[in-house]
Amino acid sequence: MNKYAVYKSDYENIYSAIVKNFEAHNIREELSPDMHVIIKANLVTDKNPAFSVTTNPDFIYGIIKYLKEIGIKRITIADCPGGALLLFSKMREVYNKCGYLFLEEFAELNTDFTSVRINCDVDFKNKNFNIIKVVADADYVINAVKFKTHNATCITAGVKNIFGCIPGLEKPEFHAKYPNINDFSNMLVELAATVKPDFTIVDAVDIMEGNGPTNGQRRHLGLTFSSKDVFGIDKFIAETLGIPAEKIPTIRASENKGFISSEYETVGDTEFVPDKPIVLPEVINATSRSKKSEARIKFIFNKLSNNFIKKIPEINSDCTRCCKCVMTCPAKALKKSSDKIILDKSLCIGCFCCDEVCPNHAINIVRKFKLKKQ
Repeated sequence: MNKYAVYKSDYENIYSAIVKNFEAHNIREELSPDMHVIIKANLVTDKNPAFSVTTNPDFIYGIIKYLKEIGIKRITIADCPGGALLLFSKMREVYNKCGYLFLEEFAELNTDFTSVRINCDVDFKNKNFNIIKVVADADYVINAVKFKTHNATCITAGVKNIFGCIPGLEKPEFHAKYPNINDFSNMLVELAATVKPDFTIVDAVDIMEGNGPTNGQRRHLGLTFSSKDVFGIDKFIAETLGIPAEKIPTIRASENKGFISSEYETVGDTEFVPDKPIVLPEVINATSRSKKSEARIKFIFNKLSNNFIKKIPEINSDCTRCCKCVMTCPAKALKKSSDKIILDKSLCIGCFCCDEVCPNHAINIVRKFKLKKQ
């Protein structure tokens, strides 16, 4: 039976919560000193940890400390930022801005993004994935998640964090291949099932809510989550935080594949109730079905509106023309002019990669009537 754990904590006392999470699942029994253990962090962009965009370095240090104390000798921290970030920054600079450099005294900081092709389950839509070699060759993969809201997938949790195992410059190709969020989420689930992380542990001490994954607002939640089940933990987190699971396409995709069991065990601070609702992205709330009595009406409206309304990025006055969005856009819908970045709305596929890599909060996600086909 799957087990999900939740423990309260702050960063000052994070090690105690880390130990509780590992011991709740008897992870010690699965590890041996000769193993190469990968901590797959979330380093989606080069942001200071105070922004709550990336997995907090103190959280990562707590994991390393636990692994060292049980005798693990080789530990590597790895992630591959998306889009064009690595065209602008060396990975060491990303580690530096995310507050990770002090960790290299205790673990390796991966900068090798060569990949190997891993075949998928024969029943999957995707036949294979290119996975960064350091993860593919690992003896044990710890999926160290930063919980955030997300403009496209509603939340970043266990499943979404595995997207960082894809080489960065290949990520836009998946957005272009799967512009529909349900198809994209199915791809994420198939990717997670192919990588098969051994243990998922979630940093939800300080989270990002609102227009995440990089441009929302920081909020102190004071929680950690964990499970060996990378799929079910997403639903457990959603239920704990009062986020309707039907709003989260990766959960729907996991359930469609039968990856989430209705039978499970919970341990820890399971009585937790948020003092106020988690603020979801505006673009998610704009199409959500809330009250049961209104569900059918909203459902019909959304079906109809999808024929006329498109969610697109809008560039605001905070834009510095750094061109990270232009280099990242999988549909080539963004171009730099002499004095601004221009969006070709007819090309935009609504993947919001531009918002994810923008360092200046210069992207607003808005709803516009679709352009008529010529």
